[in-house]
Amino acid sequence: MVYREFTFKVPRELYDFLTSSLFSLGCMGTYTLKEGKEVEFKAYFKGPLDLPKELKLFLVDEGTLKERNWNEAWKRYYKPVKVSSKLWVVPSWLKGSFPEPEGSLVIYIYPGRGFGTGTHETTRLSMRLIEEFLREGESFLDVGTGSGILSILARKLGASRVVACDVQEGVEEEVKRNAYLSEVDSIEFVKGSARDVKGEFDLVVANIEKHLLEPILPDLATKCKGKLIISGILKEQRKDFVKKVEKLGFNLRKEVEEGIWKGFLFTR
Repeated sequence: MVYREFTFKVPRELYDFLTSSLFSLGCMGTYTLKEGKEVEFKAYFKGPLDLPKELKLFLVDEGTLKERNWNEAWKRYYKPVKVSSKLWVVPSWLKGSFPEPEGSLVIYIYPGRGFGTGTHETTRLSMRLIEEFLREGESFLDVGTGSGILSILARKLGASRVVACDVQEGVEEEVKRNAYLSEVDSIEFVKGSARDVKGEFDLVVANIEKHLLEPILPDLATKCKGKLIISGILKEQRKDFVKKVEKLGFNLRKEVEEGIWKGFLFTR
């Protein structure tokens, strides 16, 4: 099997558009190299790909990787990530050799198509808020689950019912694989978005780009009984976005940031 590796450099305000377009074309995963006014990142595809003209404008380099080199590329870029004093995200190939610190909570992830390997700020912001505000026995909904990392965290923290939903093809298998690697079970998967999930939840989380998130805010509100965690919002988008969520009957209780990104906890 031959994989394609593309390197892009894009203005920060167009990053969400570009990555969303790439995933719609079957991107298996991305890795951010540099982030500032411009974002430079790599994107990986399986097999041949003819990039649309509007995406080629941001293309810096491209190449091919064989199966062995694909694995080596991920191993070169993807290292254990310390999310908080307790939380770690560790690549799957280090399971059994990673020295888990005493009292730590470790999640093992095989980097695939689904977003959420712990390398991106928005994932870490979401994890820290979940760690702080999810209570044992509460129900949990993960909208746009990607790799399943946030749902796995919720199960490890003692959530009772955990539902993960995503509209992308192939995500369910990734969630199952990563849950198995992290030794958790009983994660329900729903192919679709929040409106396709039955029931209400004590805590709802969505780590999604703003342009995809805003249209489903009413659905998130419908599913949320008390606490709503949102990440994926740029600092300059903060004021307008918070107003939109507050209009749905929520109050902003806490906000955190890392790099150029914001994360929020809203409550009823």
